[in-house]
Amino acid sequence: MPSPDAAHPRVLIAEDDDSLRRLLELRIASDCYEVRCAEDGMEALEIVIKGWTPDIVVCDVMMPRLSGLTVCRELRDHAKTSRVPIILLTARCFDEDIQDVMRLGGITYMSKPFDFARLIDLLRSLLDPTTVDQPRVVELGSGGKQH
Repeated sequence: MPSPDAAHPRVLIAEDDDSLRRLLELRIASDCYEVRCAEDGMEALEIVIKGWTPDIVVCDVMMPRLSGLTVCRELRDHAKTSRVPIILLTARCFDEDIQDVMRLGGITYMSKPFDFARLIDLLRSLLDPTTVDQPRVVELGSGGKQH
């Protein structure tokens, strides 16, 4: 659910690949979201600790200093972020570690490469207050632009 004091929903992007992070920032911001970016999981948590609470998080799984899976666990452990939807973007296989994190609730797995249009649709869906809080796996279908 979007922050009541924010004109646009807040999206926190945690991605260690510079070019992908910048592309995500530009594409998501162009859809009227307020975006902050982090190079790794540690920086993402620092942004939240300093008082910027996102409405949704887009997070890579494999990052230096602190993995996306640890970011998910940490966000779920704090009252302000315990129900913030998280989209995990990864080229990693859907393994037991990812399944364990998804059991925390409100976490969606989206494999790389991904379709930006589907990512934006997913952001909109997860920010819809009528969305059911269920873990999801979004697979890239045939066709469509990919990254």
